[in-house]
Amino acid sequence: MELLSYESLIQRLKELDEEASLRFDSADRLSLIIVGGSALILMEYISRATHDIDAMEASQQLQDLLQDYDINMNVQTYTDNFPYNYLDRVEPLPIKGKIIDFYTASLEDIVIAKLHSYRDKDFEDVCSPQVLEALDWEKLHFIATSDDEAKASSMNEFRHGEFLSRFQEYEERYRP
Repeated sequence: MELLSYESLIQRLKELDEEASLRFDSADRLSLIIVGGSALILMEYISRATHDIDAMEASQQLQDLLQDYDINMNVQTYTDNFPYNYLDRVEPLPIKGKIIDFYTASLEDIVIAKLHSYRDKDFEDVCSPQVLEALDWEKLHFIATSDDEAKASSMNEFRHGEFLSRFQEYEERYRP
């Protein structure tokens, strides 16, 4: 599996869009919501490469095509890592698709999801200078601590407590 840079991620998404436009009625707009490291790369907050594209949501018509383009829907297993209302904050990517509208979860929602993980790579991503500078710290704090957001999607109180502890350390260390 090749490593995907910003340019190759864009190319991969354009190729998916091209194939989808040949298969499906172009009057119907389809959507793909990208999360994880690939979203941070596409938003130009980190510059590392990735092995795949993580997608949290995709139009039903796209489901059979995603694997051919290394688009991983297995992240749906980690739905509880994403704040309950993350769909309200998705952001469009500046990719002009013929049939697909491409989105990412908000930067703040991606940071929260990555703070739920205990992988070093995820923590490094959310500590990059570009991420730290671009964060809306008020919004991040609200989403992380509101009963209707991160807590509402947590599997249980213990898991939410672990997240809050990690979030508080992150905020104390990096918030300006």
